[in-house]
Amino acid sequence: MSVSASSFRIEDMFSVAGTTVLVTGGGSGLGKSISAAFATNGAKVIIVGRRKAVLEATAKEIGGDVVCIQGDVSSKQGVEAIMKEVGEVTCTLDTLVNCAGISIPWKNPSDAHEDPDVVSKMMSEVDDADWTMTNNINVNAPYFMTTFAVPFLRKSDNPSVIIISSVAGLANQRANGSFTYGVSKAAAVHLSSMLAGRLHPMKIRVNCICPGLFPTEMTAQKGQDGELTLGRMGTKAAMRSTIGRPGKPQEMAAPVLLLASKGGHYLNDVCLNVDGGRWLVMKGIYDGIHLPEETYID
Repeated sequence: MSVSASSFRIEDMFSVAGTTVLVTGGGSGLGKSISAAFATNGAKVIIVGRRKAVLEATAKEIGGDVVCIQGDVSSKQGVEAIMKEVGEVTCTLDTLVNCAGISIPWKNPSDAHEDPDVVSKMMSEVDDADWTMTNNINVNAPYFMTTFAVPFLRKSDNPSVIIISSVAGLANQRANGSFTYGVSKAAAVHLSSMLAGRLHPMKIRVNCICPGLFPTEMTAQKGQDGELTLGRMGTKAAMRSTIGRPGKPQEMAAPVLLLASKGGHYLNDVCLNVDGGRWLVMKGIYDGIHLPEETYID
């Protein structure tokens, strides 16, 4: 195996310049950071979302070669309509990033995790519609987007699909803000693996990223200064990570660029935890809940 200095240049290993990328949920949250990273580094970026004004504002803010497509990924019909518009813009996709997501919180959240009556009430208030909408966007959408993107991806020299799941899909937490979210994100992790297997003959790589806590419209609130701030639960949870803070936009975008670039060409059916070490301490049902004093050893 020959080794030359030029083969280890950053721009050769990790460049995404000249590629064409589609990001669902690309107008806000993590999708906006991912879209900005691709556009800043010379990719043509197609951002998809329900709110046209949000998409256009994002395109203006991040600059570069950005195309906005308004659409709803929550149904097969909606995805087909989106991909029809994509076909008017390009015949090739190098990377598809399935980032659109939704979390429907408990209707009456409580910290009384040991109170059977409170817990029972919280669980009984979850509706059919909560499950349906959550799964439509967090599970069905990545499936249909990937399925209908296959003809575009097959024309690429390095076709890649990235599904943005969550560490909530890995952890069995009692202190969670939504029951349906964690279940759907667990499904998204397995969906990524199944798609990697199904698309193996086509040389289309499928990988998954499980982010930890990042301040976004889903996890935080805007303060008077316009900055996003995590709520009480999110702030405390971020403190329990190795890094001790929430993630930064660049820390979400970097592993996505890796998976989409030549540097990620040998990665397939991989699940990356991008959580600052959060998963290390959230593997049990008592994460964030104070155990009886007599159970501690120090």
